[in-house]
Amino acid sequence: MSRTAAMLLGATACLAAPPPAVCAEVPIRAQAVTSAARLVERLDTGLQALPRIAWQIGGLRGRIDAEFAIAEAYSALSADASAERYWQALDRDAAAAGDDELRGAALIARIQSVLARGDYAHGYESAETLMRLAQGAGNDGLTAAAEEYQGVFERRRGNLDAALRHQTAALTLHRKNRDAAGEATALTNLGTIARDKGDFAQCLDYFLQALDIRERIDDRTDVAYRNVALLYRELGDAQTTQAYFAKAVEAAEHYAQPGFYASVQGAYAGFLNDIGEYEAALAAAGDALAISEALGNRPSVGFEQLEVGHALLGLRKPDEAAPHFDAALAIGNELDQRELTVNSRLAQAEIAFAHGDLANTHHLLDEVSPRLNAAGLKPYLAQAYELRDKLAEAEHDLATAHEYTHRHANLREELFGVRSSRLLSAIESRKAHEQSRQQLELAVRSSELQAERLQRTRQERLYGIVAIAALFVTVAVFAALLWHLRRLNATLAARNEDIDRQRAALAEANRFLEREAQTLYQASIVDPLTGAYSRSYVLDELAKLLADCRRVQRDLTVLLIDFDHFKAINDRHGHLAGDRLLVEGVRIMRDELPADSLLGRYGGEEFVAVFADRNRSESAGIAERVRAAVAERMGSIDPPATISIGVAALRDMQQTAGAVDLLIDAADSALYAAKQAGRNQVRGP
Repeated sequence: MSRTAAMLLGATACLAAPPPAVCAEVPIRAQAVTSAARLVERLDTGLQALPRIAWQIGGLRGRIDAEFAIAEAYSALSADASAERYWQALDRDAAAAGDDELRGAALIARIQSVLARGDYAHGYESAETLMRLAQGAGNDGLTAAAEEYQGVFERRRGNLDAALRHQTAALTLHRKNRDAAGEATALTNLGTIARDKGDFAQCLDYFLQALDIRERIDDRTDVAYRNVALLYRELGDAQTTQAYFAKAVEAAEHYAQPGFYASVQGAYAGFLNDIGEYEAALAAAGDALAISEALGNRPSVGFEQLEVGHALLGLRKPDEAAPHFDAALAIGNELDQRELTVNSRLAQAEIAFAHGDLANTHHLLDEVSPRLNAAGLKPYLAQAYELRDKLAEAEHDLATAHEYTHRHANLREELFGVRSSRLLSAIESRKAHEQSRQQLELAVRSSELQAERLQRTRQERLYGIVAIAALFVTVAVFAALLWHLRRLNATLAARNEDIDRQRAALAEANRFLEREAQTLYQASIVDPLTGAYSRSYVLDELAKLLADCRRVQRDLTVLLIDFDHFKAINDRHGHLAGDRLLVEGVRIMRDELPADSLLGRYGGEEFVAVFADRNRSESAGIAERVRAAVAERMGSIDPPATISIGVAALRDMQQTAGAVDLLIDAADSALYAAKQAGRNQVRGP
């Protein structure tokens, strides 16, 4: 940093502190940014004359030094708009002076400024200018920066393959230049692209490599911890997410940069909203929003407005939440930020429904649903299906409500399976990363051991030559040599013990990760509420059993079971009572079903049971026994908890193609007949 920049930063330390009368509701970091902006306004008028004075004293080079010092100082004060004027002036003067290195620094600063403003079109033009400059000058450092920024802008355009090529080229150049900070940035960008492509294991590997580098050089570890936390948030691992966010907040506070702190707090607020900690989410998002607004960071302001709105919505304050979603939507439209736009629209639909404005709810859902389908944003699409279900119930359109209940259940099941697969991949990646690191440590220790062995061999040879050539050496010399040899052997033994401990630790870590993977697999095939098998598992097993029964001409029976008036029970007694009813009902059904049967949750309050080798009367008897047991043991609930059962059998199927779907459809038709007959019935062939 130049002397002028240092003087300006020193002045900031004296003048930027907020006065005692500042409202306590404004976060202290936002106050610091605002105070720095006021300081810049007071200094700017006087400093505008500095480049002219420097020109008169030192010519073009003097003016360049002055412009660089002022721009650098303003950037340090987070006054990006004021700094931009001087970076532009520096770019022109550096071009006139033929100073490519300084001109590249000015272009990089301008690109970072437009990224903060969300002005991606101008940013891409500046990145192309930087690339032409770097290639003309043959400067690998500037070329790496240009590749990096072009990759960032290509990703924002949705061109993931082009972004991958640019970031890979940037990584190669940073490693060639031994630029550790640049290498960590390129690895982070590659991890983000891998996440966008759905390759979560590769994403985790890149993020962990970047984290190792940033921890080693103590550079922006807040970014590395935040990125890993966001990845585990998307994987649904709340405990690991919480741990990495705690590290990210601590690192951001350590660097004492308001922008760093706001970035971490804004992301943390989203996680807090996910786990229902709405008061804490509101505080974190409000803190980040105040800082981002003071800095003029438009993309961050948009997402933080969204998190403030979600926190207020979680606290049942829809009227207070609405203006924040409106602001987020305006920024999303301005920056063409797809996720921000659709999330805001979906939240507005929830508020309209809460106010009973069903027509506006329809309008907003009709507008946002095609975008969600086109973009493949399935978590938000699941929210839209759930809201469609509630809307149809409010309009007493039971057929539509039933349709969207099934869509929501199916999509939730799909997302759970995808999330489980991604988490398993992440565990394997983390395991591989840990194994690689431990193997590297073992290799280093083995190399040290080999060096010591070679050294010992050389010394032993030397000792032999000395012994042969100097038999007259005294006993004291031999004693000294023997003591030295024993010391080397003791060191070697200690090294061997250390390697054995490392190998034992590696084996234990492998066993732990294998147990974790097995636990995750069990969780993916069992419904977490009732303990029955999941829909996907039961349907897979049904297909296998059906193929076996058809091959050896065995009979196969499917029961489709639905709790009667379940929505009424939820409305009267609450969802927790409904959950307890489902758990108890599954326990009773298990008691009455044959020991060789499969019982799974088909969706919502619907369950499916499968068993083989029963004729028509035996199957009907089992179904009736299950129905009667539920009615008898759960009849004390108001209204009484009963079930309707539809029965279908393989012997009644005329077609062989798509037999699983035909069996389920037949059971569903029989279930519908049982419902029409007054519920608490068994119907089937």
